[in-house]
Parts: sequence; C-alpha cells; structure tokens
Amino acid sequence: MLSTALLELERYNWSGLRCGCGDGAAHLPVTFRKLLEAKSPQHAVGYRLDGHVEVQSMLFEAAVPAVSVILAALTEELAPFVRSHFLVTLLFAVSGESHSSETAAGRENLDEECCERAREGLWVLYREAMSGDTENALDIIEILEEDETRFSHFRTALADRLAKQQKARSR
Repeated sequence: MLSTALLELERYNWSGLRCGCGDGAAHLPVTFRKLLEAKSPQHAVGYRLDGHVEVQSMLFEAAVPAVSVILAALTEELAPFVRSHFLVTLLFAVSGESHSSETAAGRENLDEECCERAREGLWVLYREAMSGDTENALDIIEILEEDETRFSHFRTALADRLAKQQKARSR
C-alpha cells in the first residue's frame, strides 16, 4: 500500500537539516518509518521525535518538514500511541519557538514556518478532533485557526455532539 506519509518523508534532504540531538537529521526517516509501522509501543522503543524536532518546545530546523510528514501520517491508519505522539509533537511544533542555536543560524521563525505548514492540513486536524485525540487536536487548531468564527462554531457543535453521545450512553 502506498503511504502518503512515506512519500512526504522522501521529499526532504534530512541529512542537511539540524536536529535537537546535536547530529544532523539524517536518522529521522528511520524514526518516522519505525513509528509508522509500529503496532505496539514495544515496536517503537527508542524511536521518538521529541529530542529531535523539538526539545522542551524549542524547535530545530527538522521540525518544519516533520510537520508535513505528521499531517500526512494523520490521514493514515496509525496505532493510537503513534497518533498521540504525532499530535503532541505537532502541538509542540506550532506552540514552540526557535532554539537559540537556530536563531543564531538565522532560523528565528521556525514556529511561524511550522504554523504555516500545519495550516495546510487544518481540515485533517478538524477531522482528528472529531474522531481521534480531540483535546490535542483542538489545542493545535486553536493556535492555527485564523477564522475564529469557524473554530467557535466547530467547538460548540463538537461539544454538543459529545454531550448527546454521553447522555445516550448513560441511559
């Protein structure tokens, strides 16, 4: 089966990007592949994005293409722990700021670049809020969404839907 995430992953020269671990980001495609293939947390031991694309919300150059890969991955079937890891990484990418080493290298706007990339997948995030990790998806959308009326309408409709579902379950 063709994977949009793997196709997106192949578009970038990862070895030319800086990574939070101090090495180049050439190892990130392997990390992404392992996460995308993982069926259980044991299959993903040692493969994480934190510490690489971001360290404590401080962004590194590899974060920008990682956002695109994550959005592509969210359109695919993923193990729940992988989906959650991708969403948390995406949240840090859109709410973080450039690490001081990136600022010194002239990449002081990585947060803005990550937000621009993430806005390209805004509807993927709205769908995630409807059917997946609602809270993390809504937190990301709240940062990205430029149409406050749309976000407010969506959030209210989603809350109403969830309340009706809960009420139906309690009967």
